[in-house]
Amino acid sequence: MLVALLDQVEQELDRLASDAPLAALRAISRLEHVIAEAGYAAAYGAEADARSGTLIGPGLGLPEHEGRRRLLSYSLRR
Repeated sequence: MLVALLDQVEQELDRLASDAPLAALRAISRLEHVIAEAGYAAAYGAEADARSGTLIGPGLGLPEHEGRRRLLSYSLRR
């Protein structure tokens, strides 16, 4: 369900970029804020899981070192 919603958001942003570029940039700015907040919370939880033995990389479909790098990037965005 979330993937379908994100597909709709992408389509709408594409449309806005053509029709109302400033509105598209405002929406993108809002999305960046949402991503930073949610990413920080998710990274915090994932790090707690990693201390329990869960591997980050495979959970993200990435090699472990890339997963760790991604986790760190979300942790630092806030």
